[in-house]
Amino acid sequence: MQRSSGIRRFARENAVLLLFILFILLMISVKPSFVRISNIKNVLIDASIYGVAALAMTIAIITGAFDLSLSSNFAWAQIFFCYLLNLWGRTPLGILAAFAVMALTCTLFGAVNGIVVVFGKIPPFIATLGMMTAIKGWCLLFTDGNMISTSNAFITMMGKGTFLGISYLTYIFAAIVLLASYVMRYTRYGRNLYATGGNLSAAKLSGINVNFSRFSIFAILGLSAGIAGAMFVCLMRAGSVLYGTDLSLTCVAATVVGGTPLTGGRGSVRRTVGGILLIYVLYKGLAFLGLQGYYNTMIRGIVLLLVVSFDAFMTRNESSRK
Repeated sequence: MQRSSGIRRFARENAVLLLFILFILLMISVKPSFVRISNIKNVLIDASIYGVAALAMTIAIITGAFDLSLSSNFAWAQIFFCYLLNLWGRTPLGILAAFAVMALTCTLFGAVNGIVVVFGKIPPFIATLGMMTAIKGWCLLFTDGNMISTSNAFITMMGKGTFLGISYLTYIFAAIVLLASYVMRYTRYGRNLYATGGNLSAAKLSGINVNFSRFSIFAILGLSAGIAGAMFVCLMRAGSVLYGTDLSLTCVAATVVGGTPLTGGRGSVRRTVGGILLIYVLYKGLAFLGLQGYYNTMIRGIVLLLVVSFDAFMTRNESSRK
């Protein structure tokens, strides 16, 4: 009895790892070429770009919030970064200034979300939905609906360059994973975010500045969209309002798959790394099986529905056991 309960507990706590291994074994049996080194590197690069935003979304969900405008902010980051690179990107200082100004505008969009949600008392769903539409409209006005590209040599090098065979973009993601894990596990700020999401009233009574905690996470979400957008430009050397339209939903899916419940107060940014890798292995596997384009998009939506339904099911089960 104890052994079976231990197995169930292990399976529940390591569901992402087990699903990951199961899917890899399935793909090896169907398409052995799926596990080629070049394909694994491509999965890591794609997961790294969305993973930066997914980490921020995980922290937001732990805090009891989320951001539907992340996708539009991601598109703005690409567009504005390309535009500024074409203006200032002839020197290292110009490239740095282009990134800094772009990241600042993305952070400001996030901060506006925070102000509306925290001080305007507007639910995050409504506030960020409105911001999503507003940023998307601004992107269309700024570009007249066209794609904007850049041929900056440094950006090209960052997108194509490797160290020890691993893309620079993957190293950036790894550094952000370490930073986020440290902040959430070992700093007072991280503990305050957990407390804010776990019980807002109790957090207030314990002296935590919950308004700052909730506001700051929206600014962090905006910054993460800027960093992810810059990484995407390094890879694609272009920006468009059509790129990354599924970012917000993919980040939520990766968060839930990683074991962070949508109810807030619990979760781990490190487990989200497993979630985003599992999702991108799944997406890449679907492409290998020939499910391109619209079929792939449809299945992504189905995966998201299944993930959210599973989270709701597990939450109800935990509540009934208590």
